[in-house]
Amino acid sequence: MTRNHLNTISFQVIKLAAAGRWPEIITAFGISALALSGKHGPCPGCGGKDRFRYAGGDDGQFFCGQGGVVTGGDGFSLLEHMGYAKADALKAVAQYLGIENRPLSSKQFREIQKRQQQIHRAKLDDAIYHECHILMQTTGSRIASRQLKNNRKFRAARPEWHPQPDAIWERELLAAKRLTKALRGRYAI
Repeated sequence: MTRNHLNTISFQVIKLAAAGRWPEIITAFGISALALSGKHGPCPGCGGKDRFRYAGGDDGQFFCGQGGVVTGGDGFSLLEHMGYAKADALKAVAQYLGIENRPLSSKQFREIQKRQQQIHRAKLDDAIYHECHILMQTTGSRIASRQLKNNRKFRAARPEWHPQPDAIWERELLAAKRLTKALRGRYAI
């Protein structure tokens, strides 16, 4: 984002401004805080009794199993699922965040850039943690394949490890390459 974009409020700017604030935004639009527990419950959009689950994250991920077909998306999609038109959802979030119909101030611009950097660093920190875990497991105990296959949190966070390399040295090499890449991105090496 450059300085001359300060006069334009785009979807990307609003999305960055809303990142990490979706529980607050969603409850302001009438969804109960209980619905944000991460457990299945009534859907605020379609009214189903046990088909909605809020997954959270920086972009407000949700899932709804309406009619047996799983739908979902980010916070904007949730507002659409609740009946807002796409443009109205964007406008409503921009109004809530106080960034609609006027140019961004330099302070708002810096805050959005800072938030974007924090999100990027958090993702890199997570990648570094998982790759270090792999290296420690594969080089330390040599039983990593069993531990990694049974670790749901790891499988959810690192989908690129599916299928997992068969040879231990292949897992070590992949983890070392990904760790090097993440470290370069995090610390600008």
